[in-house]
Amino acid sequence: MISFPKVDKLPELTLSEIQQYLESGLFRGIGKKTAQTLVEHFGYDTLLVIDTAPEKLLAVPQLGKSRIDKITKAWSESKANPIRGAIAQLLAVRTSLRLTLKICDYYGHQTSSVLKSDPYKLIDDIEGIGFKTADELAISLGIPLSSETRYSKGLLHVLKEALSEGNCFLPESHLLARAVSLLQRQEHTPDYKSLSNILGQLVENQTLVYGEVANSVYQRAAYRAELSVALKIQTLVNRPTYSTEHLEHWLANFEAPEYKELSRLSDEQISALFMAVKHPISIITGGPGRGKTHVLKTLVQWLASIGATIALAAPTGKAANRMKDATGMEASTIHRLLQWQGLGHAFHYNENNLLDIDWLIVDEFSMVDIFLFNSLLKALPAKTKILLVGDSDQLPSVGAGMVLRDLLNSEIVPTTRLQTIFRQRDKSPI
Repeated sequence: MISFPKVDKLPELTLSEIQQYLESGLFRGIGKKTAQTLVEHFGYDTLLVIDTAPEKLLAVPQLGKSRIDKITKAWSESKANPIRGAIAQLLAVRTSLRLTLKICDYYGHQTSSVLKSDPYKLIDDIEGIGFKTADELAISLGIPLSSETRYSKGLLHVLKEALSEGNCFLPESHLLARAVSLLQRQEHTPDYKSLSNILGQLVENQTLVYGEVANSVYQRAAYRAELSVALKIQTLVNRPTYSTEHLEHWLANFEAPEYKELSRLSDEQISALFMAVKHPISIITGGPGRGKTHVLKTLVQWLASIGATIALAAPTGKAANRMKDATGMEASTIHRLLQWQGLGHAFHYNENNLLDIDWLIVDEFSMVDIFLFNSLLKALPAKTKILLVGDSDQLPSVGAGMVLRDLLNSEIVPTTRLQTIFRQRDKSPI
């Protein structure tokens, strides 16, 4: 617990801050116009006048008696309001008024108790507050530089930052080195051994997890997502394969005008088709111009001919629109397919509410991170076949993990690598 310094009055504020304070909503009856009027008349003495000599308010021409009564009543009531005390405490440790009001607006009457118990909570709760801001506030409020709380929060922040950089985990040595750098101050150098001991405690209470790779450290959510995906993939690749007889017959007998482009399928593309139909999960990969889109279009045509229920998805709206244009079938973002519930921070379709589809085809899969892929897999029934399409050399995911690259490197999922370039002449120097 943090002990606040004793503060009997608000620290000195600028004229602008005095006006912001009065119009913050803490004082009923004082709006923006009234606050401006008071500051213009009394200047730096505004708060002192309201607090100790409210009769002087009668000298302000723009204020009637009823307005003055409201002001003095609101000021008097605010003295018992714990938010006012929290504002004073925050300003006393040199927190800007803008940030102070933002914190108090979010936590309300709980502001003081939150700051005393865990100032680092602000990082997750209030947009725009990072570790350094919360750390400065915590130190100002009296938390020791070498406290276990500060060290553990630093370690957790480094891993959170690593996730935003696309890393599911960090090697233990990297994690500790980055934490030392983060917690370093002119008057304090973090003790490496103490940090290592606290890391061990975080692992022991399962806040953090050691991974299968030697000395890898994960946030628990990232580890669980990665493990869940691995187990699901393993289950899929161990399932029996499917017959391709109907596809063989269809390819051998297409005569309808809408199928005239099928004659241009290369042997590689035909192989990709058969692999997608045969296996519960498969991948089609290859660089730009290798014919991935043409395979998708053909597969969708065949699936439509047999009445399969298909979901076409991509990580972005732009990629989904390209997919729709190429196949002639509706496509959506993965978030739209799973129906993201913004307020609940969850998907409508999940392990308890499965999608009813026979096939899922995901294009531009290189941009899908481990958390989104985990959510997608959890929402699929056992009957659903999955085809992942993408180029591992294209844009990686913004979130954690390089799922397509790792799946390709694992060589577990049946994969077709398209090599032939179709977008330019055979002897083109491009």
